[in-house]
Amino acid sequence: MAVVGSRSLQACPALLARLEALQAAQQLGQVVSGGAAGVDALAATWCRAHGVPLVELRPDYAAHGTGAPHVRNAEIVHRAGLVLVCWDGVSRGTLSAARAAARLGRRCEWLAAPPPRGT
Repeated sequence: MAVVGSRSLQACPALLARLEALQAAQQLGQVVSGGAAGVDALAATWCRAHGVPLVELRPDYAAHGTGAPHVRNAEIVHRAGLVLVCWDGVSRGTLSAARAAARLGRRCEWLAAPPPRGT
């Protein structure tokens, strides 16, 4: 399962509630995220507090240059069957990750702003 989200979101109660529900239903193995501020940090803090394995994939600028965040986002969603999306309605990075998930046929749950049309 992956968590992707906007750096501007410092809180996302819907994300924490969904993680709790997945854990209670024993449907939460490991969480893959990007290690950024905002939503990624919320997910990481929750995982550590609840003993859930966390994999943080950071952009490799040396290998991919300015496209590194998009390459990293594609890798995050590639590793997941379910992607929890916490979008602020503006972030292009979060939207990129959600679109990559859609291209791969991954199920996305939008927990903050609704998805834009066509996503």
